[in-house]
Amino acid sequence: MRLRVALVGCGRMAGFIDREVEHYPAIKLPYSHAAAFAACPDLEMVACCARRQESVDRFRAKWNVPRGYLDWREMIERERPDIVSITTHAELHAPITISAAEHGVKGIYCEKAIALSLAEADRAVAA
Repeated sequence: MRLRVALVGCGRMAGFIDREVEHYPAIKLPYSHAAAFAACPDLEMVACCARRQESVDRFRAKWNVPRGYLDWREMIERERPDIVSITTHAELHAPITISAAEHGVKGIYCEKAIALSLAEADRAVAA
């Protein structure tokens, strides 16, 4: 059984940084979230989400992701992923992490920082 991955954020770290860093000797590829997921045969990227439709379309085209959303809440609720990848601006990390956990997502891969305050981080960890 392949695990279902949904990505929140369709920018640089989500899927477009690998070419940029491939010549750095200290960097090991895959580096972006999508490239790492694509390299794992037990994972399937099922959906992605961003604030702008053109970002969603570009990401879907590059990574062959079947469905795209503009609302991460709707995506998590409809797709019921096993793993959620979070590469948005930092102020959204904790709210998305908490929502994903509350919707039963077992694997949450979040870029730094997990939260903007210790209290917010505690809520994310507790969820």
